[in-house]
Amino acid sequence: GFPIELPVQTLSEPFQKPTTMLYRNFLAMEAEETLRSYPADGVVLMGGCDKTTPALLMGAISMDLPTIFLPAGPMLRGNWNGATLGSGSDTWKYWADLRAGKITEEDWQGVEGGIARSPGHCMTMGTASTMTSAAEALGFTLPGFASIPAPDSRHAQMSAKTGMRIVEMVWEDLKPSDILTVKSIDNAVTTCLALSGSTNAIVHMIALARRAGIELTLDRYDSISRRTPVLANIRPTGAYLMEDFYYAGGLQAMLAELGELIDRSQKTVNGKTLGENLEGAQIFNDDVIRRRSKPLMPDNGLAVLRGNIAPDGAVIKPGAAEPHLLVHTGRAVVFKDYNDMAARIDDDAL
Repeated sequence: GFPIELPVQTLSEPFQKPTTMLYRNFLAMEAEETLRSYPADGVVLMGGCDKTTPALLMGAISMDLPTIFLPAGPMLRGNWNGATLGSGSDTWKYWADLRAGKITEEDWQGVEGGIARSPGHCMTMGTASTMTSAAEALGFTLPGFASIPAPDSRHAQMSAKTGMRIVEMVWEDLKPSDILTVKSIDNAVTTCLALSGSTNAIVHMIALARRAGIELTLDRYDSISRRTPVLANIRPTGAYLMEDFYYAGGLQAMLAELGELIDRSQKTVNGKTLGENLEGAQIFNDDVIRRRSKPLMPDNGLAVLRGNIAPDGAVIKPGAAEPHLLVHTGRAVVFKDYNDMAARIDDDAL
């Protein structure tokens, strides 16, 4: 196989405001058109951060070339003054503390210096790890790849195996349309819920399914949520980070523990079924990856809400919210736009 690297736009979550969600479809279009306009036989999608994973997959699904996904991998745990830091969730926590005068500017610089201490995407269960895990559950990565931290030597080993496998996939003509089914989509949704993954995953999974000609609705997501226990004890819903999740057995161990909630007959990029790939998977720390008999939450890793503010539905991650926030009556504060919010959010009058 002769590799050519085709760069496409980067969706940089920290720098594009209010959200890179506005640009996801642009990247999907660029990925699809890039693959259409060059004589590629197969593609290795290299992505990780938030909207990058679904965007690349959406473009490749539309093109329907032999496709394999190479996840960037989560970074190592953050560390500051003996405290373990999680990207995203602790960024907002300590930023709020700085604005409230609870920590000093020097403290904040220490947090900044220690929160992202290796290559990789966010190591909390944000959109990045949610969507790379969904990609693995869909069958688009080599088994076990999504959980490996970016700096770990096994990441480089799996990357080499990914390059070898895409050549075989081209000869076999194994395409996304051979892998994506209603049941594989359900597997990915179940995975996102068992992880108590990002609320963004609902938006992305619906878009991914539609690219494959499969209808996925909020109601379907909600019905799967009501039967799926949360097994991953990962921030912000839980206590640990992706590095711990990997050492505890990773996504393969969690999928195996989900048992009949996962359809093991689904095809994956290595030519085997998901069930064959899960054989021998074990949990090595059942506080990080909970047993079904002792879940972190019995269900509702994500929940769909309906009401007069959002008649078409809204989503929430109940496990990441303190219980008193789940029922609230009060005045709504409405901001004109993102800049207005940023300017007024610290106003004592609010």
